[in-house]
Amino acid sequence: MTRTRLLLAALAPLAFGACAESTSTGPLEVPELEYGSDTAWPAPESLPPVGPAGRLVITNSLDDTLSLLDLDTMGSASWGELARIPVGLNPVELEGPHHTAASPDGAFYYVGISNYVPGGGSGPHGAHGAGTADGYCLKMDARTNRLVGSVRVDRNPGDVILSKDGRTLYQTHFDLLKIADAARRGVTDERQMDSRLAILDAETMTRKAMVPVCPAPHAVRLSPDSRRAYIACWSDEVAVVNLEDPSYPVTRVDVAINAGSAVTPRHEPYALTVSPTTGAVWVSSLASHSVQYIDPVTLTADPTRTVILDGSPMFGTFTADGRILYMPYQSVEAIAVIDAATGTKSDIPLAPSGCINVHQVELTPDERHGLVVCEGDHVGPGTLHVVDLAERTVVKTVRVGLYPDSVAILRGTP
Repeated sequence: MTRTRLLLAALAPLAFGACAESTSTGPLEVPELEYGSDTAWPAPESLPPVGPAGRLVITNSLDDTLSLLDLDTMGSASWGELARIPVGLNPVELEGPHHTAASPDGAFYYVGISNYVPGGGSGPHGAHGAGTADGYCLKMDARTNRLVGSVRVDRNPGDVILSKDGRTLYQTHFDLLKIADAARRGVTDERQMDSRLAILDAETMTRKAMVPVCPAPHAVRLSPDSRRAYIACWSDEVAVVNLEDPSYPVTRVDVAINAGSAVTPRHEPYALTVSPTTGAVWVSSLASHSVQYIDPVTLTADPTRTVILDGSPMFGTFTADGRILYMPYQSVEAIAVIDAATGTKSDIPLAPSGCINVHQVELTPDERHGLVVCEGDHVGPGTLHVVDLAERTVVKTVRVGLYPDSVAILRGTP
């Protein structure tokens, strides 16, 4: 806010009162006021086109920015941020950009706006899932990095992904507040705690459907044939949405035999990863430090396939052939390299390279490197780490913004 606007706010009551008074010679004249003309956001700097290898888009949720890095220059000694650009709808409020998805043609990317702390000015993730204002999904022009569309969704947006054809967005709502409110009122019916999956038209940025799925849904991924959406639910479940049926029926699958409830979960599913070849669903559960296996045919959990880690698993990714699951996990700060057939694992350590609170790993298009986002301590900058997967070592570390929580690859336009 400019000094002019602050002055106007202070003078407003005085000016209002003066209008009602008069002098012996007539009404009191009020001088003409000049309003500040600052633009809400500074114009993004002109950037080179996205190269053949692609551009990384990292959401920095605690300072309302995006970090952009070009993969084409990753081999250079000085590789780092190409730019850091502001994102959001309100330049004076921390809105918490949360997760991003890139269109397959490289023309646009999409950012969730979480609004976890409306009016608080203290950032989103201190009360993750406890926001009281509705969120948004933003559409950004990849060439200019300017906002070109938005749609309002429910409060506490969680994950956002895009269909393979680039036409449909899927956005969840990690609304822990809804569970807490229901519990306080003595509600035991979990359907009254369900939050909705937003199904959005990516071209027009309008709602196609809002589907109640489960309590506090977070990660969402599609089946290899795009006929189903799998969603990690805080209630120790995975919600399975039939996308072929216009009514979008939902099936809920317990992640374990000893599953808890939305109010008292034992596992706390937060993320999930779908095999590109078998369609099996691997669920990242924070509380039980488990990566649980859901059979895509029977839609049941197979406890014999559960992989136990020494910390909380987050957002992982598969190799294209479905053989290896790379699963980052917190506390130890490492990537578990899991053989999908046998469940055996080994670790790539991240802590020695300065990773704090690892959040996600994504593979470069050639699968030679892992792109690892680490949240940091939520006070100072977070980091991006580039891991040579063959050597199992961190080869580059880049400081980004505050509390980064996702990375997506924006491909160059053919």
